[in-house]
Amino acid sequence: MAVAAVAALLAALSGVLWLAARRFVGPGVQQLHGGGDSGLMHGKTVLITGANSGLGRATAAALLRLGARVIMGCRDRARAEEAAGQLRRELRQAGGREPGSDVGAAGELVVRELDLASLRSEEPRLDVLINNAGIFQCPYMKTEDGFEMQFGVNHLGHFLLTNLLLGLLKNSAPSRIVVVSSKLYKYGDINFEDLNSEQSYNKSFCYSRSKLANILFTRELARRLEGTNVTVNVLHPGIVRTNLGRHIHIPLLVRPLFNLVSWAFFKTPVEGAQTSVYLASSPEVEGVSGKYFGDCKEEELLPKAMDESVARKLWDISEVMVGILK
Repeated sequence: MAVAAVAALLAALSGVLWLAARRFVGPGVQQLHGGGDSGLMHGKTVLITGANSGLGRATAAALLRLGARVIMGCRDRARAEEAAGQLRRELRQAGGREPGSDVGAAGELVVRELDLASLRSEEPRLDVLINNAGIFQCPYMKTEDGFEMQFGVNHLGHFLLTNLLLGLLKNSAPSRIVVVSSKLYKYGDINFEDLNSEQSYNKSFCYSRSKLANILFTRELARRLEGTNVTVNVLHPGIVRTNLGRHIHIPLLVRPLFNLVSWAFFKTPVEGAQTSVYLASSPEVEGVSGKYFGDCKEEELLPKAMDESVARKLWDISEVMVGILK
């Protein structure tokens, strides 16, 4: 039995290593659309939520290299300043010049607390808003405003932020809104009787529900923005190695195998950020709105993510929850 177990483990590890090798010696990671044009986003201002780590940080770095003026929207200014300093050093070490140092340098990097009054008064334009920040399968807890944390952060926070910045986005048109969702939306449903999960709470289901809400929000917003020259699209980044899963407990004995599998199969943050960068910058999606993307391609949605009546009802209730309507 012991020999058989060892043989099975070796076979499994061989399979993992073979697939990992294929990943690096095969066709390779899909290159960013427009990635060769270092000035593609010159003169454009981009606000990214959750830009101090993971996908948001990788998205910020890529757009900086394309010449954008990137605003790292943050709640913890110290962490954001630290991440901004690291990004600047990495750009210098990679052979680029200091962001914003001259015309040929990478774009400018700015840290801003998510103070809407400040953003609207200090920023004359906003070309791209990337709703990236998120929380994943946390224990039951509430935001400062009393909302279940995953629904509050992943959906309601971005719903309010987007609505409060719509005037600036419209004045800056053509402009774009990019919403980061997840394939896990497939396992969620919108329960209007218990949006705040006070009757029951399942951390996996609530995450999926918040990601489904992202998609419904995107589609309803696209309908409302028709004719404004402001587009909004939603994406799933795939399974990415980030700190988003910090609330997931991996048993100590399983961690080495999990780390090996994640190294072989999960995307790096740079790879995961490609679709966000594509939707924020590529001429290929100019004028495209209300669509769902993965790996820089449009994908089909399940019927529940295209239910217009549910999307409108969720919008109306969200307006009341965040205080836009009394």
